[in-house]
Amino acid sequence: MRSCLIQVLVALLVVLLLLWFALPLAVSALAAGALNAAGFNGTDTRVEVSANPPPLLLTGRGNVHIVSSDVSLSDLHAAAVDVTLTDVDLLSREIGGVEGTLEGVQVAAPNGDTVSIDDVSLAGPAGRTVASCHVSLAEARELAESQLASQGVKATVLLAAPNVVTLNVGGNAFKGRLVATDGSLFLVPESKAMPTVLLISPGRGSPFRVESVSISETHVILSGTIDVESLLS
Repeated sequence: MRSCLIQVLVALLVVLLLLWFALPLAVSALAAGALNAAGFNGTDTRVEVSANPPPLLLTGRGNVHIVSSDVSLSDLHAAAVDVTLTDVDLLSREIGGVEGTLEGVQVAAPNGDTVSIDDVSLAGPAGRTVASCHVSLAEARELAESQLASQGVKATVLLAAPNVVTLNVGGNAFKGRLVATDGSLFLVPESKAMPTVLLISPGRGSPFRVESVSISETHVILSGTIDVESLLS
């Protein structure tokens, strides 16, 4: 009897160890496959699924930590991704929240040019994750000048805090500002002699909806949202 009891206890211990250590590895492999099926492509991708305690993964819920480089996913392209999806239903693929960072993000401007975003911080619910984006002043100037050129205006653009834009056109200076409207970013000159220019718009090679904009000494700071759940659906 005592021998049988020991055998049962050993068997239970083995099962517990498998649940504690092997289950997260197995579920992580399944999550990586689901991520690839959703169109996620990257280099040196690591996907780790966790729960506390690990046996809770048997309920189908957990957190998914994704680290990858040279990433492409629908309209999103990034040099590096370090993101955690929280409270994920692993069966229905519903995501509770998102937190993490993206670096070297590439989005498309309306004329097809590429806009480089230095870094993006993500936090909040998956369907409407708050995104804080930093675009270098040099990149923002180049974007504005190229979009003006596409409308036949050759200008040199200067950007200054808190949100001042100066267009130098043929020796004349025109003031303006950057404006976020309906999820898009516009350059709006004060003078009607200059056109209003669309700089970034969701659905035009960009998954971001811009809600506010400001200019610092080094960057244009865009705040907005991104629907991470739709990207991964």
